[in-house]
Amino acid sequence: MSPEEVCTALREAGLNLRPDEIALEAREDRWLARLPGDRMAWFAANERGARRLVADRRLLRLLAERCRFSAPRVLYESGAGFDLRAAVPGSCDPAALYARIATDQALARRLGHALGLVLAEQHGRIARPDVAGWLPEHVPWPEPAGWIRERLPEVTDDAALLARIDRVLDARETLDVPENDRALVHGDLGVHNIAVDPVTGDLRGVFDYDGAAWDDRHQDFRYLVFDHADEGLLEAAIAAYEPAAGHEIDRERVRLYNAASAICYLAYRRGVAADVRHCGRTLAEDLAWVRKAVDAVP
Repeated sequence: MSPEEVCTALREAGLNLRPDEIALEAREDRWLARLPGDRMAWFAANERGARRLVADRRLLRLLAERCRFSAPRVLYESGAGFDLRAAVPGSCDPAALYARIATDQALARRLGHALGLVLAEQHGRIARPDVAGWLPEHVPWPEPAGWIRERLPEVTDDAALLARIDRVLDARETLDVPENDRALVHGDLGVHNIAVDPVTGDLRGVFDYDGAAWDDRHQDFRYLVFDHADEGLLEAAIAAYEPAAGHEIDRERVRLYNAASAICYLAYRRGVAADVRHCGRTLAEDLAWVRKAVDAVP
């Protein structure tokens, strides 16, 4: 797809843009066109992409109807396989926000509190019948244990670490999730999928529901576990969430999910040079995350 083709398609939605105003990105099965004025357009690249866009639109409309927090809004839906959306305004610089949270405990607590309330709404205001038949029953990450185990020996030869990883994978595979713990989960909530005020760092909204599923609510806390000594953000999120949602959060399960995710990222490094930042981290950084995460699992 080209910026010129995007401009032609968007005339259907009443937009007259120049190709140099379009920032086009190839995504899995889709194209994302970033537009002026905090807008974006999504185009299906194939049939799978078209199905993903349909599900995405249904979910975003449910969130707009039921929840008060800001998420992308569908402005126009085309029969030709694209839609126009309003983005969540604000700043998204995951590395900068992560570094800021590490030194600003007040900000970490404010963000955690706000995210806890967002999750309480998201988990509590949409019911299973609303999404039955079209939303997946499980988050897409991490990959199955067999897939991970096949790849890890080509990434690290640390036998002690691999043994600890095996125990975590076994615990993840045998986990029995109670039905009342299942809810609409974002599936990939973290500093990379939120918009914040560029000055104060306060939460503006949440985006990228591509990994959403009807799954264990604890999944949405797994990327709120950071490698900082202070866990103010996670604790503030749980403190806000539990009374608002009427559900307790099991910290051990959150840490198990965090460790399983870290392990899967490590497995994805097969064939990648150690100094290459794959998914944002070098091999040394991925190993550090995995070691800390598996040590935190009882």
